[in-house]
Amino acid sequence: MSIFEALLLGLVQGVTEFLPVSSSGHLAVLEHLWKLPAESRLPLTTMLHGATALAVIFYFAPLLARLTRGLWARDTARRSSSWRMVGFIVVASIPAGVIGVVFSDLIDRAFSSPHLVGLMLLVTGGVLFGTRFSQPQGKTSWVRVFLVGIGQAIAILPGISRSGATIASGLYLGMERKEAFEFSVLLAIPAIAGAFLLEFRKVDLAVLNPPALAVGMVAAFLAGLAALFLLARAVAGRKLHWFGFYCWLAGLATILFVR
Repeated sequence: MSIFEALLLGLVQGVTEFLPVSSSGHLAVLEHLWKLPAESRLPLTTMLHGATALAVIFYFAPLLARLTRGLWARDTARRSSSWRMVGFIVVASIPAGVIGVVFSDLIDRAFSSPHLVGLMLLVTGGVLFGTRFSQPQGKTSWVRVFLVGIGQAIAILPGISRSGATIASGLYLGMERKEAFEFSVLLAIPAIAGAFLLEFRKVDLAVLNPPALAVGMVAAFLAGLAALFLLARAVAGRKLHWFGFYCWLAGLATILFVR
């Protein structure tokens, strides 16, 4: 794999991992067009996932630090709130964890079907467009976060955006916009880290060009940070549904032109 290919894949992974347009769908289409062999595709995409996980941790470092300190705070209310958030993340991570382990082979095969990716992008577009009508309704509950986790599990399919599915699920279930964004991105940490660890066992880094790998990972990290800032503004400004139009166009283009 060339440095240019790694750079482009890194930028695509970083931007689309957090913007609600499906990183898996975009990477699947690029890999199909370039006819990348599985022995080089898997190691690179795995390492790019690791880079985007680092981007989330870096972006949310202050929030993660407050959450960690809160776990051991003397103030009962603060400590309870922090442990409650940890519990929410654990509960919401269960569906994707189960689906990812049980159906890993089936999911891998789904990446070889551009038409499926295109159809799922159309679905993502519809889900995002519907968020313009969502309204906050009360406090977050255990049932709500579990349903958000089911949204994340569905997003394992290439073409379904993880961030789009989780933020939209939160909004549909009545979460405040800032809360839906923060919970979605916090939920991404175990999801992306888990996927990274699951795939890393199968990776042979010897098949990769070290300079290309380094370029791809740096590009994914920086693009991921930029995408997180943009996504935060889009959610707060009630503009998340705009990404639905892009997903519809990308889905149609994939179905019609990718062979």
